Amino acid sequence: MDKLYESAPPRKTKHGTFPVVDNCIEYKSFGYNPCDSGFVIGEFFEYEDVDIKLVSDIKDEKYIYPVCVRDFGHSLGIHIWEKIDNNTSFLDFISKKTLSHFRSGQAKLLIYYGYEEDSIDGDSLFRLHSDLLRKLSEKEIPIESVMYSDANILLHTESDIKDIKMVISNYCTNTFYRYTREHKQNLYHGKHEKSIENRQKWEDSRNRIRDKYFLCYNRIPKSHRALTVLSLYKNNNLDKGIVSFPNYGMSSWDIVEKKEDYLKKEHYWWILKEEDIIEEYEKYSDGLIEKLPLRLDKGFDICHSITHFNLNHYLNSYFVICTESHCVDRKESGNALAFTEKTLKPIMNFHPFILVANTGSLKHLKEYGFKTFSPFIDESYDDIDDAGERFLVIEQEINKLCSKPIEEIHEWYWSIEDILKHNYYHFYNKFAPKERQRFLDEISFKA
Repeated sequence: MDKLYESAPPRKTKHGTFPVVDNCIEYKSFGYNPCDSGFVIGEFFEYEDVDIKLVSDIKDEKYIYPVCVRDFGHSLGIHIWEKIDNNTSFLDFISKKTLSHFRSGQAKLLIYYGYEEDSIDGDSLFRLHSDLLRKLSEKEIPIESVMYSDANILLHTESDIKDIKMVISNYCTNTFYRYTREHKQNLYHGKHEKSIENRQKWEDSRNRIRDKYFLCYNRIPKSHRALTVLSLYKNNNLDKGIVSFPNYGMSSWDIVEKKEDYLKKEHYWWILKEEDIIEEYEKYSDGLIEKLPLRLDKGFDICHSITHFNLNHYLNSYFVICTESHCVDRKESGNALAFTEKTLKPIMNFHPFILVANTGSLKHLKEYGFKTFSPFIDESYDDIDDAGERFLVIEQEINKLCSKPIEEIHEWYWSIEDILKHNYYHFYNKFAPKERQRFLDEISFKA
């Protein structure tokens, strides 16, 4: 690292506690500092055999030089939507010593774009590959000394890029694995008093009918979330669940620019596409708006994803309608895919789920070793490339579940107890620690 400050976020490894300052943090592009991340990659290093040193103290040892970015294009001095290149990049803020180490092979540059995945056509290496190569060439940095990492689990399968080493970062998986083990009041296993209490509450719920069918969190009113909540209202299912959804102006991003467009066709037309279908949903927008905001235990202006779970929401419902970060056409997204806290929370709280997400999400969860909930839930929606068609099939499944007597849903829930337990323990005992170690192995010189 270039700098360590007392005021920076501390990262504790087996070699000590390091108040790390992001490399290239001073670089400013399009009005802000895209390399100011709070050293987010450090979450993978905590309590691990990772030694953090100042570049000024490096002699002959090989090392990784991480640059964490919040916007990949901006970090290269490129505004992808405005098609502007300001002819600068974070590379301008790397010391001559480090540049020489890249050229000699002593150091590797790790460009870490964690967070949630972006589409192949969006702010990612896939779109900016040639721009990165050009800017590396200007600094005489050999491509062999560069690694790129983001949260798209399809990095290797959806691209023919071979010249840059790409490392998948299951960022949210690692974050929640670390966080819940540190805050054991979120757990349903272990010897912690609160964990034991949580497990007992879950076991005791076997003997009572819960009040609600489902749980559906929605903070930022993205188009597929707006459509999901509108569908719940349209089909008289809204009161059957625990649902959050903001009014216009409550979250950090309203999706539509004008208040009069909120929950109207401008909000979701590109998902449904067909005018007659769009109009059918739009009929219900005014009625839903009168009910907003649907506020639960948190506000909408701040992201509360890394907080203690509200266990009562899970203990008082049977399944989760999970509106993931993205739900778009495969041809539009390039089938980018990541599992955020939105998918992981039901797994960590013994809940089955329906994923309003990109195609192939369930397929890849199963490849990771998780189990899903067919045939009680028709999961054929996961194979549908068109987002609108996929959503309409999902809507049918939600309607089917909500039309059943809640006693039948209760019986089904406990009939899949073994699957719920499998997913829970698989996350903690295998999936999360394995993904953490894989990431560390792949960025090391040994890989």
